[in-house]
Amino acid sequence: MTPIERLNLYIPKYLTEKKYIIILLVLVALFCAFFVVVYKPIGLISNTGALSFLDNRLYSLILVTVGLIIMLTSRKLLYAIQNKVGMKVGHYFLWIGAEFALLIGIITAVACLINVNANVTLPELLGRVTISIVALLTIPYIVSVLVFLLSQKRLEIATLTDMLSNRREKEGTTDNESVIRFHDKSDRLVFVTKRNNVLYIEAADNYTVIHYLSGDKEETLILHNSLKNMADAFSSEGIVRCHRSYLVNLENIKSMRRDRDGLVIEMAHSSHLVPVSKTYAEEVVKKFVNIPPS
Repeated sequence: MTPIERLNLYIPKYLTEKKYIIILLVLVALFCAFFVVVYKPIGLISNTGALSFLDNRLYSLILVTVGLIIMLTSRKLLYAIQNKVGMKVGHYFLWIGAEFALLIGIITAVACLINVNANVTLPELLGRVTISIVALLTIPYIVSVLVFLLSQKRLEIATLTDMLSNRREKEGTTDNESVIRFHDKSDRLVFVTKRNNVLYIEAADNYTVIHYLSGDKEETLILHNSLKNMADAFSSEGIVRCHRSYLVNLENIKSMRRDRDGLVIEMAHSSHLVPVSKTYAEEVVKKFVNIPPS
């Protein structure tokens, strides 16, 4: 997969979940509190002795609050966009970059207004704010991603345990053809679910993201396997390729329509629109039309 193709993949939904946003903001707030106590406030140079201890902290609190408001607004917009149309990896990186730039610009402007040291030039202030923002946000970003990767693994284990337990209880009465088994690259069984629970599968570099139903809620599971292997394994299960980065379960297609970017699939139980490339359009439409009624 080329770098351009990787940038055109859609990001996993957990990156914009409300829980992720809350954890990220809490981590940033805690890290800012530590930064303010241990180090000098953002934007202050060593010769700003005119500010008292309390003024220093108040100064920092104002800047941190402004930053958190910007991040909260940015993440709410990101959440809305992801739920409505999805977001590609390239666009996500651009969004994060723009978020950093906006934080640096606005906090520098606020710092200029309240900084009492006339000897501090704008380039000095901008440089210090940039270093502070990068230092403050890099670790919380990394930690929050690691927290959610760990949560994802726990979800995989819990789901697999539950599925295997149900499987043992109903063995002999379950229709084997209605069950889908997902294996990783080493052929290790990772996830089992009913076929009609699978919505769609998307590529994510050397991984695939399985979107499936758990009750009435859409969940995701990251699997270390390629989309090509998934396509080969499930071609006879009604899970077909519609795009170089997507497989879709024909049973859960709600409708197909032409959008400004081409043909898209609207899934039942999901707000995400799955793209259909020209290469696979005719075959997908033919199979969708010929699905026997359940």
